[in-house]
Amino acid sequence: MSNQPSYAYPGFTAVTPYLYARPELIDFLKQAFGAEVTHDPQPDPQGHFHAEAKIGGAYVLLGNGHFADPSMSGAIYLYVPNVDATYRRALNLGAKAVREPADQPWGDRVAGVKDASGNTWWIASNRAAK
Repeated sequence: MSNQPSYAYPGFTAVTPYLYARPELIDFLKQAFGAEVTHDPQPDPQGHFHAEAKIGGAYVLLGNGHFADPSMSGAIYLYVPNVDATYRRALNLGAKAVREPADQPWGDRVAGVKDASGNTWWIASNRAAK
């Protein structure tokens, strides 16, 4: 069974996060989470932009959008191979700590950071998957 629904853009899953952000978030995603930019931000004449990045095979869409509510940011649950290393890397790149890495009762090790655009990233690894 494929994770690719027939009604989604090729390569995308049914749930694709869209973050309201400043263009600088792209560099943070590349350095902190190893993101590959698949669509560079191209601002329109009004300064709105759209970009796409891929992290571990999953897409994240970014933009400051025509309809973006400035009070809205987003939250992402991101599986990574090493929670502690990723958490430290994100903090070193200017993210703010939300929760230090800790084992959770459901089997994930989870940490939380907030990036400069106000997005919360829940960084996780499933202990049973190792």
